[in-house]
Amino acid sequence: MSDESCLLIADIKENKKSGDKFKAVGLLATAKLKKDKNDKPYWDLTIMDASGTLNAKAWSDSKWWDARCGEKKFLTLDELAEMGCISKQPVGIFGVVSKFKQKLQYHVNQVYLLDSDKYPPESFVEKSPVPVEQMETDFWEIVGECGDPIQTFLLQLFSGSLWEQFKIAPAAVKNHHAYVHGLLEHTLDVTKSARSIGVSYLKKGLKIDMDVLTAGALLHDIGKLEAYSIDLIPQITLQGAVIDHIPLGYSIFMEHAKKYALDEETALAIGHIIISHHGKKEYGSPVLPSSPEALIVSAADELDFLIYCWDAASPTDDLALSEYNGLAQRRFWKS
Repeated sequence: MSDESCLLIADIKENKKSGDKFKAVGLLATAKLKKDKNDKPYWDLTIMDASGTLNAKAWSDSKWWDARCGEKKFLTLDELAEMGCISKQPVGIFGVVSKFKQKLQYHVNQVYLLDSDKYPPESFVEKSPVPVEQMETDFWEIVGECGDPIQTFLLQLFSGSLWEQFKIAPAAVKNHHAYVHGLLEHTLDVTKSARSIGVSYLKKGLKIDMDVLTAGALLHDIGKLEAYSIDLIPQITLQGAVIDHIPLGYSIFMEHAKKYALDEETALAIGHIIISHHGKKEYGSPVLPSSPEALIVSAADELDFLIYCWDAASPTDDLALSEYNGLAQRRFWKS
């Protein structure tokens, strides 16, 4: 298929309305064969490029073509099934936007399987919009503003292979910062917000340990290094599914606290921030935040999640309201 007039995923989601047609080239992140209420097969697809991710449907009358060898060949459902896993495959798509129950849906009418040499899958991997070099500079400047023993501890922990993994890791599989460098971006946003809040209360005379607050913010999601992995697309690990990132993060932190002989009182204060940062037990925190530093980090973490959801949402009606976001428990106003 020709690349002319192809749109980025972000442009399809941002500017399209019901009835509009679209054409795009991207990576088929997931492809699940399901059946509709009439027992007809359809594909539930996730297509991504460097600008974002699109969830779409390819119904039973959609056409699939194998264009990997130059000439296109029509593929039947049986031939697709025989191919096995077709995810992580570069594809070209033609589709149309529709509205169902006040929600925009993206229907793909034609799918072209493309040559991986001409369209390298890694070229479609979504990354943080913030340059990683800038984020690294910001991270180490924040660490440098801490005093000892916390500064030395952070320098020791965020080193070697752990730092290389931390720079690349996603912050989630979906919902927020689910892309390369996502964990670093989210961690910095939470830390900067938390430090600003901490300074404002410090000026009021409240006793805030800024070093503990900073370390807790930088480490609050460290468990996601074991909870998620990324191989073109973010994926949850077995540990992430059955243990979750909060207890995993506490375990990672305590292991390093003992390894680098962080004093018990400081380790307890930072560990409490990590274990309580989701704010409520029903949100996955074993305990509620009970120190000012933990309360601030928890609030900053929640705020960053909601701001991300607002930014990613698109208006779906004349009131400029988005679709209902179940995790955020609201529609977002995109005036």
